[in-house]
Amino acid sequence: MTFEQIKSFLAIVKYNHFTLASQELYISQSSISKHIKSLEKELGVELFNRQHRNIRLTDAGEEFYKFAKKTMADYENILYEMKKHTCEESSSISIGVLDTMVEYGIASLIADFQKQYPFIQVDLIERSNHKIIEYLNNSTINLGFINSNYEHRGNLNLRKLINDDLVLVTSKQHIFSSKSSIDIFDTSKEKYICVNGDYYLHNVFLNTWGNLNYFPNTLYIDSQTKTLLALVSENIGITLLPFKVASSYKKDIDNNIHICNLQNTFSANIFLAQLKSKKLNKNETLFRDFAINWFNKVKKD
Repeated sequence: MTFEQIKSFLAIVKYNHFTLASQELYISQSSISKHIKSLEKELGVELFNRQHRNIRLTDAGEEFYKFAKKTMADYENILYEMKKHTCEESSSISIGVLDTMVEYGIASLIADFQKQYPFIQVDLIERSNHKIIEYLNNSTINLGFINSNYEHRGNLNLRKLINDDLVLVTSKQHIFSSKSSIDIFDTSKEKYICVNGDYYLHNVFLNTWGNLNYFPNTLYIDSQTKTLLALVSENIGITLLPFKVASSYKKDIDNNIHICNLQNTFSANIFLAQLKSKKLNKNETLFRDFAINWFNKVKKD
C-alpha cells in the first residue's frame, strides 16, 4: 500500500468521479485506475461499486475511508513537525501560484529575485485557488498567490498586488459576440462556466443577484484557464475573467472567443497570502517583501 494509492482513493471519494480525481492529482485516469485496482487486490476487497457512471463506496470501502483519512492526516502532521527540524537558512522556498500569474509577470519577478538572491531557489507550485489555500492551511507552503480571500479573511494575511477589471468572454458564435459592452443583468439566463475554487463568478453573482436568491446556471470544472476558454470557444457557456488574462489567451484562440466589456464595474484582485499563525523563515520573508515592492514598482511604471 502506498500514499499514492491512498491519495487516489480519497480523491475519487471526494469527487465521485475518476476523471475529476485524476485532474486533482495531476495524473492520468489510467494511472488512478491502476492505483485502485492494485489497492483492492492487496486488500482482497472491492472498495467501490461501479455501475455505469455511478460510483459508490462498498461497506469495505466505507471502513477503509476512515483509515485513509486518518493516515493522510497523520502524514501531513508529521511533515509539518519535521519542518521544525529543517534549517531556516534553507536554500529553497516553495511558492503557490495560479496558472494566470504568468500574465502578470511571475516569470520576470522570479528572474529579478534570483538576480538579487542567487543562493535562494524558488520552487513554483502551480495549483488552483482553493488548492493553494488548502496548502497554506496545512503548511505544505507558506506563501501563495491567490485570486480571492473569500471565506479566508480570518486566518490569512493578505497583500493585494494586482487589480484588474473583469470582462465577459463568449464564443464568436454567441449572440453577445456582436456587442462591445453589456450589462451583467442581461446575462442572467446564460450558462456560465467557472473553474472550481475561483470566486470571480461567485462574488459577481452574489453582488448582482444575491438579494434575489438567484444564481445563473453555472458549470464548475476542475481544470485550468486554458481548458475553461476552450469550452467557452465551443459555445458551451460564457465566463468572466480578468481583462489581462482574457486578452492574453485570446491570442491563442483569436478566431473563437470574443471579449465584451461590462457596463457594471467588477474587479479581480490577486493577493500574496500567508497564514496569520505561521511565521515565515528568513528566505520566505525576503521573497514576500521583494514581491510586494516589485509589483508596486510595476504599477508605477
